[in-house]
Amino acid sequence: MSKVVFRNYDEDAIKELFHEAGKERVRAAIKDSGMPNTPSSMEGFFLEYEMDTGEIKAYFRYPSNTTFFILPVLGYWRVPTERWVMERVG
Repeated sequence: MSKVVFRNYDEDAIKELFHEAGKERVRAAIKDSGMPNTPSSMEGFFLEYEMDTGEIKAYFRYPSNTTFFILPVLGYWRVPTERWVMERVG
């Protein structure tokens, strides 16, 4: 059964959010996620809002569709309010 989530792919907004979280925190989260390499650009990062739990999380998806959870972002000031798209997942 699929569920509905809202996703944000705005690279500039995600970059600002990561800047607020701090370079070391984001680097540590990427390392802890099990990703084989640190991404060289913002392409592939996205935010996801889950309606069931009310959580907002940052993810990274490789072109092969392998997706890694990076860190929870709910509570940061720079969580974007625009450019969210509704998608069905699962």
